[in-house]
Amino acid sequence: MMAAVKPFVEVALWVLVLCSGINVAFGSANKETNGVVLCNERERQALLKFKHALNASEYALSSWVGDNCCRWEGVGCNNETGYVIELNLKGIIYTVSGEIDPSLLELKHLSYLDLSDNYFGFKPIPKFFGSFLKLTYLNLSYSVFSGTVPWQIGNISGLHYLDLHENYLLQIENLQWLSHLSSLQYLDLGKADLSMVSDWVQPINMIPSLSVLHLSDCGLRNSSTPLHFNLTSLTVLDLSGNSLTLKWLDWLANLRSLVTLDLSNVRLEGQSPSSSFFISKPFDWLSQLLINLVSLDLSENRIEGKIPSILWGCCDLLKLDLSSNSLTGDLDGFLKSLTRCGPNNPEKHGRLASIRELYLSNNNFSGTVPESLGQLSNLVSLEMSYNSLEGAISEAHFANLTRLEDLHLSANSLVFNVSPQWIPPFQLKRIGLSSCQLGPQFPSWLQFQRNLSYLDLSHSQISDVIPNWFWNLSSQVSYINISQNLIRGKIPSSLNFGFEAVVDFSSNRFEGPLPQNWSNIIYLDLSNNSLSGPIDMSFGFIEFLFLSNNSLHGSIPSLICNRSSILILDLSRNNLTGQVPSCFEDFQDFFVLDLSFNNLGGVLPNVFTSRDLRCLQLSHNNLSGVLPFLIRAQSPLLALDLSGNRLSGSIPRWLGENTSDLVILNLRSNMFHGNIPPQLSLLSSLQILVLANNSLSGKIPTSFGNFTSMAMTQNLIYSIFPELNIDGAFIKYRESVTVIMKGIEMTYTKTLSLVTTMDLSRNNLFGEIPQELTSLRGLQSLNLSGNHLEGKIPKNIGSLKQLESLDLSQNHLSGKIPSSISSLTFLSKLNLSNNNLSGTIPSGNQLQTLLDPSIYAGNYDLCGPFLPKLCSAKVVPQPPNTFHGEDEDDGTEHWWFFVVVAVGFVAGFWLACGILIFSKTWRIAYFRFFDRLNERLDGFYVKMVAMVMKKTKG
Repeated sequence: MMAAVKPFVEVALWVLVLCSGINVAFGSANKETNGVVLCNERERQALLKFKHALNASEYALSSWVGDNCCRWEGVGCNNETGYVIELNLKGIIYTVSGEIDPSLLELKHLSYLDLSDNYFGFKPIPKFFGSFLKLTYLNLSYSVFSGTVPWQIGNISGLHYLDLHENYLLQIENLQWLSHLSSLQYLDLGKADLSMVSDWVQPINMIPSLSVLHLSDCGLRNSSTPLHFNLTSLTVLDLSGNSLTLKWLDWLANLRSLVTLDLSNVRLEGQSPSSSFFISKPFDWLSQLLINLVSLDLSENRIEGKIPSILWGCCDLLKLDLSSNSLTGDLDGFLKSLTRCGPNNPEKHGRLASIRELYLSNNNFSGTVPESLGQLSNLVSLEMSYNSLEGAISEAHFANLTRLEDLHLSANSLVFNVSPQWIPPFQLKRIGLSSCQLGPQFPSWLQFQRNLSYLDLSHSQISDVIPNWFWNLSSQVSYINISQNLIRGKIPSSLNFGFEAVVDFSSNRFEGPLPQNWSNIIYLDLSNNSLSGPIDMSFGFIEFLFLSNNSLHGSIPSLICNRSSILILDLSRNNLTGQVPSCFEDFQDFFVLDLSFNNLGGVLPNVFTSRDLRCLQLSHNNLSGVLPFLIRAQSPLLALDLSGNRLSGSIPRWLGENTSDLVILNLRSNMFHGNIPPQLSLLSSLQILVLANNSLSGKIPTSFGNFTSMAMTQNLIYSIFPELNIDGAFIKYRESVTVIMKGIEMTYTKTLSLVTTMDLSRNNLFGEIPQELTSLRGLQSLNLSGNHLEGKIPKNIGSLKQLESLDLSQNHLSGKIPSSISSLTFLSKLNLSNNNLSGTIPSGNQLQTLLDPSIYAGNYDLCGPFLPKLCSAKVVPQPPNTFHGEDEDDGTEHWWFFVVVAVGFVAGFWLACGILIFSKTWRIAYFRFFDRLNERLDGFYVKMVAMVMKKTKG
């Protein structure tokens, strides 16, 4: 038997030797002689091919050189075999883009792939990713993929982690491929479009290993729920930002292992706007989940009334977020219930609550803040901003809050009543106390806070000199806002702040020169102070600079040209001289440039090439010359204000052709001449058009009736300029524009997006007022005064229903005032003086309140009750609503009225006579009636004669 086995043993030994030789021949390429692992050559070539297909920056993938790819940044290899098992190109600092080359398929041992935080230009996720059968980790989040998620990913049966969130244009038509990922533990499809998936719970329920599920903002609808739930391991569930109904949410009661539940902004379809989140249907399932739940987010819903009793005394919750609802009542009972576990938890009664994060901002809570708040000793974050809380905040409110790091009480009516010697028991990182009364002295307790990164003390009634110790806090602060106070003093010449800091010192009483050195600041607002001197400062990393409304002088420094990445520059309302720097032409990312209300001269730069320029404000300077080709084609410009200069030449056509998004165009008070280009009517978004006080001639283009935004009776633009989110703070640039409204120069800022006006006054325009202007039904102000317009006022002027101010004075208009003008119910300013109008002034509605005779002065043929010339008694004022289809201007009588009266008279006459002729009964009754009437009149006559004779004889 041994003899029979021996040949097989020998063969086996030879196979082992042969395999060893092959391993030496081919495997030795993976190892160096000194024991350092080298990567496989085929995999190295595949990685290089992958790199060349990408558009990587100079620094991204710069380490991908040399023979050993295992040492390349982002590449991880097996320590024994040298095969690539990890590719981590998460683009935190340096991002990549371009094509993902299929050469990656050579990485047959790849188990970890992270391409998150990159830019792949809305390309689809490659289908060949489903061929990485050894993958356990796949992260493609924040990488700008689009299209349909490939079902082939379902082939990676060993996948544990799948993250596709924040790819806004991803679509998923069905989720059946998910059911094949039996080992999946983490799934995030946030922001992917699942609106076409009718049954999304069933395939997810087939993954018993799933522990974390994020489906936020996916367009989810109610889905059928399984009879048996396999999600026994699910600890985190995020369904925020979807539209779900209360009844459907009952199935959550089966998820007994949940630890974190996020139902923020689920909007609860099917409920009336006034119904309460809890009252309309009790959340029985919530009471069961609270046994294990440690984090509950119900923010941004329609929760009304008081905080539901089910949440009182929740001892095990670490985080509770009820912000941005409609909750009312005081907080006394609720906060007391958290200090000691309440009757809802009898077995834990008397135990201190574990609450660490409590978010109650943006509700309607009222009353005072109870001192029992100070007993929540585990509290780390407290947010109660934007409520109606009032009363005093004392040291007792913070007695035991030794762990507190975030405190936000802004936008309430709270008064801080603490001792100047008070030393807080906490070290705060973020403080938001805007609109709370902290002053008049500067709060001295702040000097003991050594870990601050966020500080908002705006609108806090501080009128003190800023203390020296305050500047020592700045080194780690990345957001600081002390605006809208009366703080005095000088700003040090050199300050250091935290990385990419936002600094707002606006609207105070700071004086002296500008600081020369600011480090790490990207947003700096020193506007509305009393700062003086030249702009002599280092611009550092500043991207947003506001220095308006000070007393700065000198020229705009050339150093600003070294900071070409500035996004917003506002130097308005100072005493600056010199020229507009030509380097502004090359600023690629300019968002706003405001140099208005200075003494700048010279000519304008030729072209602003910024692809993002939204506002160009150069008004009220001494700029001269013709208007150059300022804006490149298809510019996103929203506001252009060049008013109050000495610009000349004609208004260029490119304004209408290149700036299709323009909302504000103000060229008032220059020296423009020539015709108004009809191309301006291409500006469909235009709401403010001011060409007044120039030397323009020609006719008003009839195409001006095509301004779409002016024709809208309800303006849909909520804000012209979007908010900027910097370090979690929303910062808004507020454009302002000065226009003549109701005869008064008015500056609009906050309500600018609601203003619609057209001002062509004080030019040399002639011809008739185009009838087409009456289609601009959203227009609030129309000023055509001081021109040479002639003809009649459009009879449909009453169609401008939103009109508040109408000025047609100092022209050559003739004919009657249209009666439709009385239907302008919002009209509060009217000027028709110094024309050639005639006839009777219409009456009724709003005109009854406009009794100033100067409105009609200089029209010598007008008559009315409060004019020198009264109307003849024969003149019958026309009814107020005769503008629908009638001709009021020819002065002829309405002959059809008399025809109708005559026909009616004839018909009535023959109706009566016909009855008497053809009805004998009626005829006899008729004559008897007159016989009796005659007898009574005779008797009455005899009596009267007798009485007169009797008195005469007497």
